[in-house]
Amino acid sequence: MESLARQATVRIKSLKSSGSGTIVRRSGHTYTVLTNWHVVAFDRGDPTIVTGDGQIHRPLGNLRRLGNTDLAIVQFHSTTEYKVPLISERSAAVGEPVLAAGFPASAGELAVARGFVKLLLPKSLPEGYSLGYTNEVKIGMSGGPIFNAAGFLIGINGRGKYREPDFGVYIFEDGSEPTPELLAKMIKSSWGIPIDIYLQFVSTNILYHSQLACEKPGF
Repeated sequence: MESLARQATVRIKSLKSSGSGTIVRRSGHTYTVLTNWHVVAFDRGDPTIVTGDGQIHRPLGNLRRLGNTDLAIVQFHSTTEYKVPLISERSAAVGEPVLAAGFPASAGELAVARGFVKLLLPKSLPEGYSLGYTNEVKIGMSGGPIFNAAGFLIGINGRGKYREPDFGVYIFEDGSEPTPELLAKMIKSSWGIPIDIYLQFVSTNILYHSQLACEKPGF
């Protein structure tokens, strides 16, 4: 599982910050990386993409936000073959084990964090967030992958635990607020965007017929 994470997770660096990204497609020598919009939105100039083998890649200049979500895609070109994880065809389930990966801003090495799905919200928070999990996600891991125990991609990291509720990060997209009991659980959870959101914007035929099949190890 960690080998898959090292192949599929990239670091996205700019002059002032760094985040993570997840390889989700290969077409010839062109790779598509899925990341958070907040990782790349405020860069001045193109970010740098660093793959797990340390190679540095320049994006192809086609950065695109996916609707009003906190997701964006960027592409790079490489003749090196990187693993492309398969995307889960089913939604996550509360209690199932998951692995989150990414490059913390405070360290140069890939970090992996194990945990389980804690919350699946009945309605989404703003920008597509509805997947809550117990994994310890650090600053810089935003945009990294969330895998289930079978090695399938089920979501993208985006927010760590213990955000200040007064800033409105736990208010639902429709403007309603969680109950105090639910809010207490939400504050103690890391938050990701389910991969279903990404699938709404792209052809599933491209993803499910990728020639790069991933391994399916357990935890």
